[in-house]
Amino acid sequence: MSILVIGATGFVGGGVTLRLVKRGHRVTALVRGGGNHEKANALLSAGVEVIGGDLTRPETLALATRNSDTVVCTATSMPSAADDGLRRVDHDGVLALIDAAEQQGIRRFVYVSYSGNIREDSPLETAKRECENRLLASKMEAVILRPSFFMEVWFSPALGFDPAVGSARIYGSGEAKVSYISAANVADFGLAAATRKYSSKSTILELGGPEPLSQLDVVRIFEQALNKKVKTDQVPVEALQAQHNSSDPLQKTFGALMLAYSKGDVVDGAGLAQEHGISLHSVTEFASSIGKAAEGIVA
Repeated sequence: MSILVIGATGFVGGGVTLRLVKRGHRVTALVRGGGNHEKANALLSAGVEVIGGDLTRPETLALATRNSDTVVCTATSMPSAADDGLRRVDHDGVLALIDAAEQQGIRRFVYVSYSGNIREDSPLETAKRECENRLLASKMEAVILRPSFFMEVWFSPALGFDPAVGSARIYGSGEAKVSYISAANVADFGLAAATRKYSSKSTILELGGPEPLSQLDVVRIFEQALNKKVKTDQVPVEALQAQHNSSDPLQKTFGALMLAYSKGDVVDGAGLAQEHGISLHSVTEFASSIGKAAEGIVA
């Protein structure tokens, strides 16, 4: 099978790409800058064909999609959304890609969106849902992945969660439960979505981790894994709402995501994972890996 991946230089897209190659599929990666991209050599070394192209340049997409059976799109301009990225990449760019894929007779299109429970108004929400709807209305087989909140993102210093130094930012009360999922597991589902036979033309997979946990539950898990007390810093809902009301597209999107996070996102992911033969990573395992890494740094 010939598969085109857009987003192959990212964590999820890169994971999908390498998994496909290991399964013996012919994989092409559409990369801005082509072979000159800083991550192109790693893809080439893995046996991936790298071609130049850009979601903001629709004229490059027809050629890119010409000789593939399946397209996998994990691309997003987040978290920087530079150069009006939420509009130019996440919205207009992905819509142009869907158009090009349909015109070129692509059989299946796999699109990584986000949880169907997130409905806070934002430019990212608009982009995700409009791209989903366009894809579902196309002639192609559509598989839409809707992962819950990524462990690697929400348990990171970038969002104020840094238990290794004893601090953790809590959004809202911290009591609502979330079905945190590992980005590696989303890549596992990306592999399945590109290669598995589904009974219907359109398939939407809501992805979550093995168990829903509150932010405060997570803090306790990290405290146990690191064997240290973690001080929490609570951001009130009112502050999140104020950010959500921003006129800046990126700030509004961050505010929307944080508000949704504070409300929780429970997804029954275990059954779907079992059906797809995927072993879900737990928050406890993730915290343990952080703890071991911290021990290594100290040592």
